[in-house]
Amino acid sequence: MASYSWLIVCAVLITVKLVFGNDCSSLMKLESCDECIRCGGQWCNDPDANTRCLEMPSDNWCPGYREELIVIGERIEPGTPDKPMYMERTVKVGNQNIINYKNIEPKVKIINTTQNHNFYVKTAKFRGKENWYVEASPGNEFCSEKSKTLEGVYVEINVGDVKDIVQYHVPCACQCSERAEVFSRKCNGRGTYACGVCSCPSGWAGKFCEKKECKGIRGDLQCSNPARNELECSGNGYCGPCETCECYTDRPGSKYFDKDYYCADICMTTSDCDECLSNPALGHCGECHYPFIKMQYNETLMVQRDSMNRSVWVTCNGTVDECHVEYAAMKDENDDVYVMVIKLCDHSTEASVVGGVSLTIPVVLTVLLVAAAGAATAGYLVWKSRPPPLPLADTQYQNIGAEDCVGSNPLYIPPTSYYNNPTYGKN
Repeated sequence: MASYSWLIVCAVLITVKLVFGNDCSSLMKLESCDECIRCGGQWCNDPDANTRCLEMPSDNWCPGYREELIVIGERIEPGTPDKPMYMERTVKVGNQNIINYKNIEPKVKIINTTQNHNFYVKTAKFRGKENWYVEASPGNEFCSEKSKTLEGVYVEINVGDVKDIVQYHVPCACQCSERAEVFSRKCNGRGTYACGVCSCPSGWAGKFCEKKECKGIRGDLQCSNPARNELECSGNGYCGPCETCECYTDRPGSKYFDKDYYCADICMTTSDCDECLSNPALGHCGECHYPFIKMQYNETLMVQRDSMNRSVWVTCNGTVDECHVEYAAMKDENDDVYVMVIKLCDHSTEASVVGGVSLTIPVVLTVLLVAAAGAATAGYLVWKSRPPPLPLADTQYQNIGAEDCVGSNPLYIPPTSYYNNPTYGKN
């Protein structure tokens, strides 16, 4: 060590912040411990703290919850004629580490680093004195998102014929980040808990992932009163935390509940096409503003279910021109709507096969009209063939209704009664 008596090592950490190149202008807005450390701040692990990251906090800030960074103690290994002196130092992002030399100007260069850039090392002379110093400082871009808890830089310092090697350790991440709890209870079972903070998955927000995110919500389709969910959400859902309808999934027809339109079901959609429902024609209906295809009713299709065991066909009821209509509806993956009329005006339209011919609504109505016409004709013929009425002079009509009538009316049938009134005929 005697040969190095000219060397005065004074490792001093000077808390002078550097001008940051990245967005570290507001450390209080940073949301993770690693981000805070990469910007040269100090982090608070208290989950209830309002301020997490500060540049130069007071002594009473975040008591008992400050994140302690790994710091390598200063160490020196003496050199030999064949081996340079080796030193270790720890320097935080935004701080400076200074080594003093006496009388001789040192030459410095970076010989190895675990990061790619933004580590500064330079020499300067104390004002008005003969002493020189080497200043090393990592900038805020030194650490990356993939950096480990400690990153390192090797600097070679030449003073005359003597060579020194200094290894600088830079804290770039927090140890608490390595102890993250996935789906933590502290985050309502949704987020990852680390360093006193819940990192919430997409769709959730809040300090403990307790709030549903409300991004991209259409203002004209928001419900307003959770207590009136049956009215607000078509009776098929409830008004959720973002004032939007959350549709039920276990109700009949829930396969088609439309979250973007107040959980409207398929019956509400098809009820707009009265003309198509009452029109006996099958196939595509051009009177609707969406693809609407009418099929002949087939009862065997009503048992179809999807992969989630939900009914594919939904039974609907409505009124068309004061005529009750019952029909089944379904929607395919292309949003084409199919309907099968079951009853129209209380007449079943269920398909039946007679002699190989399928009877549909027009055929059934025709048969009913023909039958009614035949019955009317038969009645008319019976009325025409009735016997003529008896003439008024006929002896069967004589003295009918006279008080002293001694004749008898052959058409008259005396009333009979099983009821005896004991007071009848008595005063």
